Amino acid sequence: MIFQKIRHLFLFLIPFVFSLYGEKPNIIFVLADDLGWAELGCYGNTYNETPNLDKLAKQGVRFTHAYAAAPVCSPYRAALLTGQHPARVSILDYLRPNSSNALPVSQITLPEMLKHNGYATGMVGKWHLTGYKYQDAQFEVRPKDHGFGWNIGSEIKGVGNGANFWPYVFRTQPIRWLDIPNNRMGKEEYLTDRLNLEALDFVERKKEKPFFLYLSHYAPHTILNGRPDLVKKYREKHTPGKTDRTNCYLCKDAGLSGEECEHWAQDHNPHLAAMLESIDDGVGLLMKKLDFLGIAENTIFIFSSDNGGETNVTSNAPLRGGKSQLYEGGIRVPLIIRWPDGNIPRAKTCAQPVVNHDFYPTLLDAADIEPDPKQKLDGVSTLATWKNPSSGVSRKSLHWHYPLDRPHFLGGISSGAIRHGNWKLIEYFDPKKSEQFELFNLKNDPSEKTNLAGSKSEVVQKLYGDLQVWREKIGAQIPSRPLLTQTRNLLFGEHFSEGQVSKNWFFQKEWNVAEGVLLRNRVGGTNKRIFYKDPNFQDALIRFDFQFNGATDIGLFTGSNSSYLTELHIQKDIFFIQTAQDKKGTWFPTRHGECAFEFKEDKWYTMTIEFIGDHVVAHLDHKHMVYAKHPMMRNLRTELAFQVDQAGASFDNLQVFQVGKHPEQNNNLDLIKENEARNSNLLKLRKTLDEQ
Repeated sequence: MIFQKIRHLFLFLIPFVFSLYGEKPNIIFVLADDLGWAELGCYGNTYNETPNLDKLAKQGVRFTHAYAAAPVCSPYRAALLTGQHPARVSILDYLRPNSSNALPVSQITLPEMLKHNGYATGMVGKWHLTGYKYQDAQFEVRPKDHGFGWNIGSEIKGVGNGANFWPYVFRTQPIRWLDIPNNRMGKEEYLTDRLNLEALDFVERKKEKPFFLYLSHYAPHTILNGRPDLVKKYREKHTPGKTDRTNCYLCKDAGLSGEECEHWAQDHNPHLAAMLESIDDGVGLLMKKLDFLGIAENTIFIFSSDNGGETNVTSNAPLRGGKSQLYEGGIRVPLIIRWPDGNIPRAKTCAQPVVNHDFYPTLLDAADIEPDPKQKLDGVSTLATWKNPSSGVSRKSLHWHYPLDRPHFLGGISSGAIRHGNWKLIEYFDPKKSEQFELFNLKNDPSEKTNLAGSKSEVVQKLYGDLQVWREKIGAQIPSRPLLTQTRNLLFGEHFSEGQVSKNWFFQKEWNVAEGVLLRNRVGGTNKRIFYKDPNFQDALIRFDFQFNGATDIGLFTGSNSSYLTELHIQKDIFFIQTAQDKKGTWFPTRHGECAFEFKEDKWYTMTIEFIGDHVVAHLDHKHMVYAKHPMMRNLRTELAFQVDQAGASFDNLQVFQVGKHPEQNNNLDLIKENEARNSNLLKLRKTLDEQ
């Protein structure tokens, strides 16, 4: 009881404490989805009409080198709310609807920090930091789990289907894809308008205390679908560009042919312009609301986008590329910040490079709030740059990490990048790509037309070395791309985040989860296993991160009917595949391919193991792998376990995918055989004749 009284007294005193130390600024953050750098009038666009955003830019600072932490959705949002690089959060790509990954509740997010310091926190719109129970995700983490006191308009299933009008049901699907329970704007209610209305209501309700509003639009993400009156306006303004799309559901349902489809017009897209105008209308309404309430002077107003525009419906010119790519068109985004009352200047342009995980420390700095020391921050405060746009940011380089198993459907490929000064290096992780590096001087070549990697080898090596050091420091892994399989649906996964551990693990005393990893703890015993209950798969890709940290033998076991079929053993200087005895047949225990590799004690590694037909291959990369071909591989797998010989080993980011045949399986089998021969020769050199 006494603690409750103290807590109530503390909450009662918060407003008086704030009055002693100065009024905290309100914060409004409006985020567009897939809005390219070149779409706004204040960035030079003459087709789209954005008068309110243009006005906001005249009243504040417009950034020309603002970056997204990733070229796709979910990583940006994770970085925004945590102040961390997506690689540290382990959200590197957009989360699929059944993803086992979600923003860990152990993160101390920006809204949590603000809420704990007296702010009212509200979120309207797109979340995309979880899988969805409706689509069989093991965990569903919502905005209220991360410090938002109020939330509406967030998705409960996969997004991007074009169902932007009430009742927000796509075609014959049985439910609304949003958590909006009722209609407030009539039978033609439009999603962006509704989100704007909810945002206005939040500001009205919370005007008496400092507030943080995160208005996260779904627009203009494809399938583009604008309000008909605005679409008509832009169609009449300029003839829509051509489309090469033949499978537009919205056009099919409307009885239109492919040539008539304007949802996918590649330039002068009337739906994109209409959706952007709806966003712009909301910005104008919020600006008027702040003026009416007399709180505009003490409100930080931010507008940005989560990544570049999709190049199948627009161009990000003069920037190269678009969403899913690490070219400037995929990661450079519009950013406008207004904070009147002498806090930041008016009508200024800032060319200093900033990135979206800077918002966390910057907004805390603006609100005079000390960060929680338990939350590791990769972003830096850019408040000094806000106040003086010519002032540089206290950081040497920006980094990106975007590993993929196969190319993104919009064209992005597995890669990483670093920007240092005007130099930008892109490294491609695909070992088959003809060029590993592309180097650009962004000052002389903002459109990234001329690759200088061949003529500036010393710059390449310097930046590549820095990029490797950064990856090592942050723990950014580059999983080995599949060789024999192509991933399909996720069967199950486990990221061992606090409060998000599956009940399917059979924990014994030797195992526990701590600080986001599965740990073989210090309880005595050798060769201890932890089982995943009732797995059921055949052809599959399994991937997991591991660390030795005292152990000397780490194993992944798969089997059937209480009998192990395949064992992957990882030891300090070697890893190998072993098949077990099959009592129903004539197979005896056999050790198959071996690969020498010097594992470091405290370094994290990612192992990929693929089963398809009678093949199995396990690989760290495309040079270090082991392979086996055996009839036992065809069996259904109903057993899965990790085994560790002694205390210390850790595991993270386990994923098990359904698979199909890799389109280049035959060629990759040749690569595997070449590696087998090379590894065999290396092992012979390392071993005595008796050991062999």
